[in-house]
Amino acid sequence: MKKQKHLYANPYFILILGFLFLVLSSAKWTVVFAPWLGYTCLLYFTRNVKIRTAFLLGFVTLFLSGIIATYEVIPMPLPVLVILIFITSFMAVLVFLIDRWTRASQRGFLGTLIFPAAFVTLEYINISNTGNSWSSVANTQYAFQSFQQIASVFGLWGISFMVYWFASLTNWIIEKWLKGHAIKKNLIAVSAIYIPVFLFGFLRLISADGKIGEAETVMISGVTIENKNVMETLYYDEYQEIIDIPADISQTSPLLQEVNRAMVPFIEDPFLTKYAATMQVVDKNLERLFHQSMLAADRGARIVVWSEAIGMVFNNKEEEVIQRARELANAKDIYLVMGLAVINPGPLTPGRLFLVNKTVTVNPAGEVENIYLKSNPVPFAEQDYGSDGVIPVIETPYGKLSPVICYDADFPQFMRQAGMNGTDILLVPSGDWKAIAPYHSYMASLRGIENGTHVVRPVSHGTSLVTNAYGDVLASNDFFSGNDMSFDANVPTKGIDTIYNRIGDILAYLCVVITVYFFIELIVLILWRKVAEILKQKKKSLDTA
Repeated sequence: MKKQKHLYANPYFILILGFLFLVLSSAKWTVVFAPWLGYTCLLYFTRNVKIRTAFLLGFVTLFLSGIIATYEVIPMPLPVLVILIFITSFMAVLVFLIDRWTRASQRGFLGTLIFPAAFVTLEYINISNTGNSWSSVANTQYAFQSFQQIASVFGLWGISFMVYWFASLTNWIIEKWLKGHAIKKNLIAVSAIYIPVFLFGFLRLISADGKIGEAETVMISGVTIENKNVMETLYYDEYQEIIDIPADISQTSPLLQEVNRAMVPFIEDPFLTKYAATMQVVDKNLERLFHQSMLAADRGARIVVWSEAIGMVFNNKEEEVIQRARELANAKDIYLVMGLAVINPGPLTPGRLFLVNKTVTVNPAGEVENIYLKSNPVPFAEQDYGSDGVIPVIETPYGKLSPVICYDADFPQFMRQAGMNGTDILLVPSGDWKAIAPYHSYMASLRGIENGTHVVRPVSHGTSLVTNAYGDVLASNDFFSGNDMSFDANVPTKGIDTIYNRIGDILAYLCVVITVYFFIELIVLILWRKVAEILKQKKKSLDTA
């Protein structure tokens, strides 16, 4: 038993386990319990080795696991990704050092609050500065639906706090156990924290079953197509070479970079005779989208939503495409939400907007109800489209609809508008890639739990997902499954109010206050020790004299 206990207590053995668990927390694998155990192990290591070793190996563990976890997930060149993960790993390891510097392990139960508060503070700073929530551990918990319900009260901060708190509470218990102390009361205390949280989520889901079962619904269809034929035809038109683009191609693939070379001259002058075949493919794809939309309406859909930018159209034909949408919507008595990529031909000079990523919503009367420009363009990949940053609310007989586009839904503070405006159904036309499916779709579903909205997310090259305001999956479709890429779902027409809509980010603010308090306390303690040392030296000098 002593040998086993010694092995379990070995910080370096625990560090290896922590590294493996952190890797499994990635969007590529997302083992739900992995981050709980990963941070627990890494915290144990940093508490039980010399502080320099804690900093160095803690940083290396976070850095290497981060590179493995995010490679191909974040579509950046490897050198840029390395710099990004270096910075985020350095910031994260500081949280572990704050835990050491403040002697959290020696403060008993109250000391367990320091680590989660500091980590949530870091998440809050990251999300407030960049807007997007990819850095939040809360995203990894989509398979733990009852636990996710805490987001309806505290937003994603509630999920993150509970995951990080588990790490410090577990270490609190382990440290007592290794010292031979009784841990029964500690286990009871931890159970008294987590059981009510899980019970809250369980009861919320149970009560939701009755409410959702009685709710009025509307049939919504998501429409997308495989559009790699445009790039394959364009490459042939430009270089007279046949190329096959795999549907699940990596965003960092050299093949994709090679194919994208052909896009530059095409955008500059797409009306050259040599691009005739490409232009025909673009038109045929639009035909397919309208045909799929008509079929969806015939199946009973009252709202039809295209995936992000799936309808490629040149600015001189945009009005023609919109007119066709007006006629279809009027003839079929539907709301049609088109995801368009409107190309503005001309030289690719800095500052010139050569493509606009937008949705156009047409109502059953054949009127353009709303035009929405993507508010949060992807860094290094998209331009600023000139959005006003306002999430629209479209009043319909089927509830309040709010269209946003893909990456927009990764911004929880931006998306709070939906909850505050009483949005019932959030429409999120999106485009993903293999490495982030289905992770990215479930990130959007978390916005639904936070704000009390149902979420419809049609996706090209990913997992299309429809969830209700509790995160229940109403429909899903894997783009790579080989099945029909369109989907239908009966979606409740009324959202729900949440506590988070009323109190907002109060938990994050509280975590900032706790972190600042202990940080100030640490600074005061360091200064006091310096003053005491100086006074001691002076006293010693006087005594010698």
